[in-house]
Amino acid sequence: MKASALYCKTISYPRTILTFITILTLIAAFQLQHFTFDASSDNLVVKGDPKLAVYNQMSELFGGDEFIVVTYATNEPGTLLADRSLMLLEKIQAELTQLTGVAQTFSILDAPLINSPPIDPEDMSSGYLTLRSSNVDKTLAMVELTSSELFKDFLISADGDASVIRVGLEREVALDTIRSRRDTLRLTVGSSHPELLLLENEYVIARANYVARRELLIAQIRQIRDKHAPEANIFISGVPMIAADMITFVKNDLSRFGALVLGLIIAMLYLFFRRWRWVVLPLLIAGVSLLLTTGILASMQKPVTVVSSNFISLLAIICISFSIHLIVRYRELLANDNTIEHQLLIENTLISKFLPCFYTALTTLLAFGSMLVSNILPIEDFGWMMCLGIIISFFVTYLLFPSVLLILGKAAPSSTLNSQIKLTTWLCGLATRSPSTVVAFSITLGLVSALGLSMVNFDNRFIDYFDDDTDIHQGMRYIDDHLGGTIPFDVYLQFEKFDSGEEWDDAFDDDFAATEEQYPERYWFTVDRIATIARLHKLIVDQPNTGKVISLSTLEEIARKFNQNEPLDAFLLTYIIGELPARIRHQLITPYADPAHGLARINVRIKESGKRFSRDETVHEIERFAVEELGFQPEHVVVTGMMVLFNDMLKQLADSQIRTLFYLLITTFLMFSLLLRSIPLAILALIPNMLAAATVIAFMGFASIPMDMMTITIAAISIGIGVDDAIHYLHRFRKEFSLSSDIITAVRNTHLTIGRAMYFTSMIIIGGFSILMLSNFLPTVNFGLLTALAMILALLANLTLLPALLVLVYREKPAHLT
Repeated sequence: MKASALYCKTISYPRTILTFITILTLIAAFQLQHFTFDASSDNLVVKGDPKLAVYNQMSELFGGDEFIVVTYATNEPGTLLADRSLMLLEKIQAELTQLTGVAQTFSILDAPLINSPPIDPEDMSSGYLTLRSSNVDKTLAMVELTSSELFKDFLISADGDASVIRVGLEREVALDTIRSRRDTLRLTVGSSHPELLLLENEYVIARANYVARRELLIAQIRQIRDKHAPEANIFISGVPMIAADMITFVKNDLSRFGALVLGLIIAMLYLFFRRWRWVVLPLLIAGVSLLLTTGILASMQKPVTVVSSNFISLLAIICISFSIHLIVRYRELLANDNTIEHQLLIENTLISKFLPCFYTALTTLLAFGSMLVSNILPIEDFGWMMCLGIIISFFVTYLLFPSVLLILGKAAPSSTLNSQIKLTTWLCGLATRSPSTVVAFSITLGLVSALGLSMVNFDNRFIDYFDDDTDIHQGMRYIDDHLGGTIPFDVYLQFEKFDSGEEWDDAFDDDFAATEEQYPERYWFTVDRIATIARLHKLIVDQPNTGKVISLSTLEEIARKFNQNEPLDAFLLTYIIGELPARIRHQLITPYADPAHGLARINVRIKESGKRFSRDETVHEIERFAVEELGFQPEHVVVTGMMVLFNDMLKQLADSQIRTLFYLLITTFLMFSLLLRSIPLAILALIPNMLAAATVIAFMGFASIPMDMMTITIAAISIGIGVDDAIHYLHRFRKEFSLSSDIITAVRNTHLTIGRAMYFTSMIIIGGFSILMLSNFLPTVNFGLLTALAMILALLANLTLLPALLVLVYREKPAHLT
């Protein structure tokens, strides 16, 4: 009572409240200049994945996946090596090389030609030809490049009509250093340690600067592509581009569909209430809540990812839902007593709806808070962003709603309040006349859903995220079809480290020994090691959807051309490696071997547009073969890369789905029990919403829609928002049942009152999210479709199954409902 009295006294100063909220909103709006989207590939992996640390370590040595692939094909087949084509290719490569953030570029222009015409190994150090050479034989060069075990499907297509510029990106050394120091400190000191707090702040700033630089670089690469697009067929791909395009599509969807969704919401609110104040007020509350939330995120320099970008639309809908329930109750009380004093009318509205609104906010908080146990950073971010937004929305609603109405004055009584909604009326009749039929149908639906749940998969492919007519999809498919695949992963084998102080057998002539100091690591490359690598290389080539595979065995195949295509012996192998110029060695040897650390690398690219396959089985088969057939210790075989890390994230999605739902159901049940003060009612409230969530996930199984970073949230959203309807329904049902001894009358009165608000809020959610199905980004399409479906199912379940269960269970009024 004291709290409600204090609240009523507070809202009696509407202008003060509006002034305070306006000031906060302006401050938040000023912070929006720091609001950013994170387009980095870091958001495609699991936080804390042990393989992520290994991946970062190997990336420091070999470069990892931080490169962009620019494909280049002339408009006329057969003219790739024509002077005009090569000049354009050279121009594009030069422009890419000059960009800040690009470490190096590599194309067919830089490929060493050893067979055009053939040269001796000793001539390699004094000079070799490339396509940049004026005296190169282009006919021979085309034959060599398109038949080369290294360059075919890597820098040039097998048909000779397309080539690649491989754009290596500079590593963010400063960011990596800060992250490493921060992670090390996290293990040794508490979270409030001053040094750790300082590093956390440094990391946020460094991360934001990195994201801004990366976005600028990718935009500049696109500009170069667009500039030369009329002269050639140019596509861009690579892991950084995929991550960037995912964010680009989400940002475009926000701008393209934002106005459309807003217009639809305005139309629906006016259709439902026929008063402009009931249109403007919910939108004002939602707008202020969104501004305050995004302002806080911006001030924290917390970027939005592909997944967490959905918080904007969801938060707006939840906020409007709060307002609709208050509007419906306000209009009911006004219709009951038109002479009531306005401030008292507002106070009665807010107090009567406080408990259900508070508990709906709390259960929705729990629903999104359950995502914090997922261990997947974008999903965790989405969870706590929604929690922050819901808290802000609740307080803004309960401050702005009364303040604005007190200034506007009392509304006119509604002329449509008593008009019945045909759908809710029909559903009420169905639930009250045939409750057993409703329950039987629900049981059948549950059994069918169990089958669909068993069919749900987590088989994601980046290429499936984009429509066929988008640039990124076409680029990935083109590379898959012509240039050896798009998504990379690496296999690292740990051999003995090279010891520069070790004495080697003096089995070579004086000329060979004279060059020993130039590259003493040559002795690490033995015939046995190359043969071991070659066996694993062959196994990988035979795996499903494998595209281009490059390793030291590939380079040994090229070196055989100096030995009449016969395998190299120890002398010739070491001799040829020693004769390679440093620049060629850096291009051909360094990316695939690090003698100082004893590491050999096999680089693999996957063709995503091929038949679906199990990435997990591929990784396990590689690890099994290396251990059981080649004799490596398990810790000396590392399979990593973006494909592996992304696959780990998908597996973590499956695990987190189970943990999330279990946590959500337990906490929701506790909330129901506290609010309703009845365990039976709490159980009844859960059943319809569990069925709705199970049905929408089962639909994904039947429709072969895989779980991904966006659709994984559907179950939590379905239960979280669906439970809100159940709370409002049961809260009103308790009141109606206490006034009537007839369960049927209580259910009908509940449908007539709260059913109207449930219908309004559900229709707005369904309409708003249905628009997302127009997107070109398939995860957004699926998210919109499934959210709309979840709301339809939740509405139907709470207006049919829930009242049917109440009718069957409460034939007589129990003591706890009197």
